[in-house]
Amino acid sequence: MKEVCNHSSRLSMQAFFGFLVLIFALSGCSITLISSYDENTDKAVTQLQKDFETFFVTVDGQAGLPECKYDNHKKFYQDSKVAISAIAVRAKAIPKNEISVEQVGLLEESLLSLEKLHKIDCFSNDQVSSLRSSFNTSITAILKLELAKKRGE
Repeated sequence: MKEVCNHSSRLSMQAFFGFLVLIFALSGCSITLISSYDENTDKAVTQLQKDFETFFVTVDGQAGLPECKYDNHKKFYQDSKVAISAIAVRAKAIPKNEISVEQVGLLEESLLSLEKLHKIDCFSNDQVSSLRSSFNTSITAILKLELAKKRGE
């Protein structure tokens, strides 16, 4: 009987020390579930927001005028597609950056929808206000995630 108790006691001590080793090992490790902050993405998205704001201010002032037509704004759409593509390529190149990739993809889809709407007709002032709000919300979400990465959240 004494031998069984002695053996049981040794197993308990081994389990305890094994548990301690595991705790110390895990406390020294950090698990990264998302990519690190990327300053280039932050700057590119901030510039893109300025470009969108310039566009919305312009078309808001052109509501009801011939200048509001899509053909007068093709360069904005081309430049924005290039900018979003560059942001998307960079985001895809960064490991553990799936959320940012998804957000940029949604922004790209929104731009394509905006372009389709603009090809149909000019925007009214109310439409511009709503569209500006939607794009600012999307861009803010991308920037909030990047800034949270910067803070280490």
